Amino acid sequence: MNEVHEPVDVVTFSVGGKGIVMPMFLRWKGRKYKLNVKGLVHPRREGRVLHHIFEVTDGSLAFKLDYNTESMQWMLLATSDGLPH
Repeated sequence: MNEVHEPVDVVTFSVGGKGIVMPMFLRWKGRKYKLNVKGLVHPRREGRVLHHIFEVTDGSLAFKLDYNTESMQWMLLATSDGLPH
């Protein structure tokens, strides 16, 4: 994966009453990506701040997203097209 570490806009879908939130769309560098295939989700703590790490794809590119529960901001951590770099 290629490291990015840039703030991004994300539209999410919430499953009411189940505490499940999934990213559906990502806007990065002026492009909108429909995230149609979902991957891993795992929590990570940095001190008292909880982050949710999402590994998702649009079918061509893979994205690693970080949702910071304290600042309520999304960060694109990395991308990959699946090819060696």
